[in-house]
Amino acid sequence: MIVFIVLAAALAAICVAVIAVPLLKPVPSQAAASPWAALGAAAVLVVGSAALYPTWSNWSWAKSPGVASPEGMVERLVHELNDHPDNVAGWLMLGRSYVVLQEYPLAVRAYRRADRAAGGRSADALVGEAEALTLINDSELNGEAGRLIERALAIDPTSPQALFFGAAAAMRQGQLPLARARFTKLLSLNPPARVKAILEQEISGIDRQLTASRPDPSAKQP
Repeated sequence: MIVFIVLAAALAAICVAVIAVPLLKPVPSQAAASPWAALGAAAVLVVGSAALYPTWSNWSWAKSPGVASPEGMVERLVHELNDHPDNVAGWLMLGRSYVVLQEYPLAVRAYRRADRAAGGRSADALVGEAEALTLINDSELNGEAGRLIERALAIDPTSPQALFFGAAAAMRQGQLPLARARFTKLLSLNPPARVKAILEQEISGIDRQLTASRPDPSAKQP
């Protein structure tokens, strides 16, 4: 499993370009995107691959299959899920494994199976599907992926992954107060020190933008 986690961190750096770079691009008819969003996405995803999933995920890492590679894990998981199709945790782990292998359409399917097995009440399944859709097409953050994130937050308002992606979506749409509120809530969950520093930088960047957009009260009215 250690091999899987380390590989996840390495491949996440590649995946980051798909999400982080588009965040630098302004969305038509919306406020200009902030470079803080891209930097935060990159850092949180890379750090999260190796550190946050073992801390915040519901998967029992101690009981996970003792295989030597992600491919071996996927093969064993698929066999197990054929026999136990209602295993929500198994479908979630399969989705994460497919993301690591950059098999994003298969990841979407796995997360949808997890969602069905959970009766539509798994925030992790919804966030996972949203992430995979965004990795396929970053514009999904303004569409289906964004709607999945909102559903996840309705189920679990304290989901770290949902709060992060929800904040990123809000920034893309120019909803800076909403993005700030979500980053602040994520900060209140006492994340690791490295992630805490990133979130504080995000919030400071939003505050600067909000301050700059306010009219100067000392300016003379015509």
